[in-house]
Amino acid sequence: MKSLLNVNCIVVLVLCLSNAFASDTNMDNQTEKAIPQVSASAQSHVTSNYSHSGRIVNGKAADIASFPYIVGLRVKNVCVCGASVITYWHALTAAHCVYFNQNISEITLYGGSGSLSKGGIVFYASKIVIHPLFNVETADYDAAIIQVKNSFQGYKKIARIPLQNAEVHSNTLCCVAGWGYNGKTYPDNLQYAALLAISQRQCSEAWFGLTTPENICAQRGKNGDLCTGDSGGPLVCNGKLTGVTSYGGEGCRMCLLENKSCECGASVITYYHALTAAHCVYPNPNISK
Repeated sequence: MKSLLNVNCIVVLVLCLSNAFASDTNMDNQTEKAIPQVSASAQSHVTSNYSHSGRIVNGKAADIASFPYIVGLRVKNVCVCGASVITYWHALTAAHCVYFNQNISEITLYGGSGSLSKGGIVFYASKIVIHPLFNVETADYDAAIIQVKNSFQGYKKIARIPLQNAEVHSNTLCCVAGWGYNGKTYPDNLQYAALLAISQRQCSEAWFGLTTPENICAQRGKNGDLCTGDSGGPLVCNGKLTGVTSYGGEGCRMCLLENKSCECGASVITYYHALTAAHCVYPNPNISK
């Protein structure tokens, strides 16, 4: 089975969520031209390294200057997810990153640095809005907006990213970035990977029908995937924010135990499902073991 990254399309999700801010915040409605684009160096950097480094697991370190829109989402000062700056006062992340802890006093965003330990600026959350259709079991509509107390504006290495306003076709080269688990530890430095968008049909077949029309799938490059901590980060296609990392494939592996012996591997694909080979549990699918 091909290893895939699954992300939710955010163009519609953001429009739905924006109404929640209408009463107490003026959402930034400036034209797209006023929003900094993903730098040309980031696009060329990803393109030139696609065949060699299409991964975040054991991936390449990313320069924050090439990804100024990404910020780390911290809960109790621990970076648990990524997020993307979409206005001077708002960042977009995955709903599951904040669903179980919506205490805004414990949530901050960290930006302006590729390092989680130095050089960054802390932004304090003032409000969290989770998509009203978010399903914690299936991860549908896995998107949330975090409003901050102190503006993202005025920092050299922090910029907004425009939202995708066009259909992304199969085989479009996209990129992701994050501080997620790399197979050994959680890196201090931002990592990036290149992915290719695939069709809904390919996506559904690869995930055995677990995906929905609200999902976008992208195929990894060689020898890599995304893992815990990359959630909430951006999927960028053609220089625009196209999706929010929701869950992935083989990057996060677990061991399938039988009688306390590791017989097979399995991959976490949703909050309640792990994918393994049929022969690992056939002909004795005894769940008590």
